[in-house]
Amino acid sequence: MTHTQVEQQTAPENNPAQITLLKIREWGACSDGRDWFREKFPQGGTYGDVMTGLYADKRYGDAWWLADKAFDVKNISADFIESDVSSIIAATEGVDVDPGNDAQAGFSGNDAQAGFSGNYAQAGFSGDDAQAGFSGNDAQAGFSGNYAQAGFSGDDARAGFSGYGARAAFSGNGAQAAFSGNGAQAAFSGDGARAGFSGYSAQAGFSGNYARAGFSGNYAQAAFSGDGARAGFSGNYAQAGFSGDDARAGFSGYGARAAFSGDDARAGFSGYGARAECTGENATIVFAGLDGSVILGKGGAANLMWNDGTRDRFVHLYEGEDGIEAGVLYTVKDGKVVRA
Repeated sequence: MTHTQVEQQTAPENNPAQITLLKIREWGACSDGRDWFREKFPQGGTYGDVMTGLYADKRYGDAWWLADKAFDVKNISADFIESDVSSIIAATEGVDVDPGNDAQAGFSGNDAQAGFSGNYAQAGFSGDDAQAGFSGNDAQAGFSGNYAQAGFSGDDARAGFSGYGARAAFSGNGAQAAFSGNGAQAAFSGDGARAGFSGYSAQAGFSGNYARAGFSGNYAQAAFSGDGARAGFSGNYAQAGFSGDDARAGFSGYGARAAFSGDDARAGFSGYGARAECTGENATIVFAGLDGSVILGKGGAANLMWNDGTRDRFVHLYEGEDGIEAGVLYTVKDGKVVRA
């Protein structure tokens, strides 16, 4: 077989996300796989692009082989992980990996990989390094183990993750996810998403309306874009950003930070050193902890707590009254509201 395109022979060692012919030769790729790669990616390609190409050509065995080899590379970067999740999501859009509806599968072991296209798919994974992509409605998945990665495209997806380092992306409405372990990361695009996180350093992004999230652990970070979001955080140093109307949030722990953009936000903080910033109208903020600070919008109201040496007391703030201005950060010192 002759090829008119110039092949890339050198592999950039400092870029583990770049796949080249030299790399797959070193990894022991079969001749058929090398021929496919030479034709599709004569100049090499990113891991995500190559994986997407393999799925598109229904070369699932080669895709699984590449994932296994690439994850053995030292010093895998965040960009590499992101490209892998993106490739899984792209692969599930319009590709019949496991054709038909009502597919069901159970996996026990390490390095399990699966792709489902259709409605009512159900899967259970037990082991480490599981990877899964679901395209269709009413998908259900349970993952037990570390470093699970999943991409869901469709409505009413349900997933449960138990282990460390889980990553998930959901595109569609009515998604529900529960994460137990540390370092979980999730992105939700669609309405009616629900998520529960138990562990440390969880990160989540929600785009859509009526999102609901519960976080238990330290260092949680969440961003909500849409109306009617509701969130509960239990742990220290939680950070949250809400964009939309009618957001509801409750924070239990120390050092929480929250920013609300929209009207009629409601938030309650239990812990020390909490800070809230509201740029919408008619927000109500309640602090049940010392050293809190708040920025109110038009029509906003808040209370801040301080200790007089004998007992805890509350001071009330109302935008537009007693000199309280919108857009200014306030705290309490010696029982008096002052600019922070």
